[in-house]
Amino acid sequence: MNSLRFFGLVLVLAGCPKSAPPPDVAPPKPDAGVTEAELIAPKVDALENEVAQVVRAVDEALWQHWTTGAPLDLPTVTKGHDALFSKDSLALLRRARELRPADARRIAHLEHWLGGELLARGVAAESDALANLESSTTFTVDGKELAWRDLNKLLVSEKSAVKRRALWNGSHAAALRLEAAVVRRDEKVKEVLTSLDLPAPLDFAAETRGLDLDTLRKQADEVLTRTDAEWKTTLQALSDADVRLPVSALTRGELPRLLKVPAAVDAEFPKGKVGTRAVQTLGTLGVYGKPGLTLDLAEAAKKSPLPLTVAPTPGDVRVSVKPTGGLRDQQAVLGELGAALTLHGARSGSFALDRLGKSSEALRASELFASLLTEDAWLQANEVNDRPRVIAAAKAQRLFALRRAAGVVLARLDTQTLSDEPVARAKFVALMARATGLSLAPEEGARWRLETDDFLRSAAQLDAMLGAETWRVHLGDGWWLKPA
Repeated sequence: MNSLRFFGLVLVLAGCPKSAPPPDVAPPKPDAGVTEAELIAPKVDALENEVAQVVRAVDEALWQHWTTGAPLDLPTVTKGHDALFSKDSLALLRRARELRPADARRIAHLEHWLGGELLARGVAAESDALANLESSTTFTVDGKELAWRDLNKLLVSEKSAVKRRALWNGSHAAALRLEAAVVRRDEKVKEVLTSLDLPAPLDFAAETRGLDLDTLRKQADEVLTRTDAEWKTTLQALSDADVRLPVSALTRGELPRLLKVPAAVDAEFPKGKVGTRAVQTLGTLGVYGKPGLTLDLAEAAKKSPLPLTVAPTPGDVRVSVKPTGGLRDQQAVLGELGAALTLHGARSGSFALDRLGKSSEALRASELFASLLTEDAWLQANEVNDRPRVIAAAKAQRLFALRRAAGVVLARLDTQTLSDEPVARAKFVALMARATGLSLAPEEGARWRLETDDFLRSAAQLDAMLGAETWRVHLGDGWWLKPA
């Protein structure tokens, strides 16, 4: 599911000026029976209503931009709502959560959302500088200047193992240049969080995403142990199908080519059937054509090929899809359906709970639906012919994603307190070697900050994939055939 950043605001109430009471009339005494908790409740309600209004406005703007190519001007959409983005608003929510424990979940979602927005605004300049540097950074191999952003594509297309290794090794210097911008951005993150009286970056990320770091570390370690034998077998099978090297000779630069989806597998998912299979899946579940759930399959020229889900309200959830074809495209479209159904089913009546509080559940549902490409019965029902090869390819993709997320989580958590940079880099190399199943050179440490600087995004992915596994076991075989 597209990770979208939403904006919010506080309602500024401007009443008419009131006349002062006559000098001989004493002002009314405050009602001693009204508690602070009661006084703060309507302020929280007003804030939540305003957040809902602006998120809906942003959703509408994003939808128009995505489906028609209309200009996206978020500052204009959120203009006039600056009152929300202040330390005072954050303090109000923090106090409200203390005073109203029965309403703590709803208030916490608003507080976390606002904290995230304030952080994003506070580090916008540094984030933009990093993005610009990533898009312009180059490295040189055999006298040729190459773009950093093209590295993965170059590794996929390069047939020579020697040249792939040269490409990967040659990019280490570029990684170190980018790292300097990451350090500047991370320092600004700490500065902004401190100014807002928010926890340290890792703790704030965990709190915002609802993750327990100790539990997460144990889960990540268990994932790598549990899937180790399967991954080694998968690695060798992938190598035998293309690069034809023993696992002991594989380098990190081989991974993009190893994980390339075979052309024969991609051919099982022509773009004309990607949308049709999505519709069929919704129909099997009994939700296709259901009011408030829109699947836009139009192929307008200016429409973005990337899938998008927006949910202005639980009764108005929309998915934009412009199929391009291939296994990954089908996987992404199914994932959007899972997220959309989660948001469509939220009906508590609270925007904070139904929208802001559903992100983790929506991610899990997205992973669950994306895993349909590993289900033989679903593939057969959707007239996919070479099912064994499709299942093998889909499982390889998902297994790598799971192990990589686990490795990044361990590297992030196990290096956070290390002040000795060489030790931290060596720790990162060891953990990623374990996750990838490859022998990595010490120079791989150049990517330490780049790959672990994800504000626990990899942790959220790991949590979602593990949650999806649990749901599959609970729901049983053929769960997509059971509308209930």
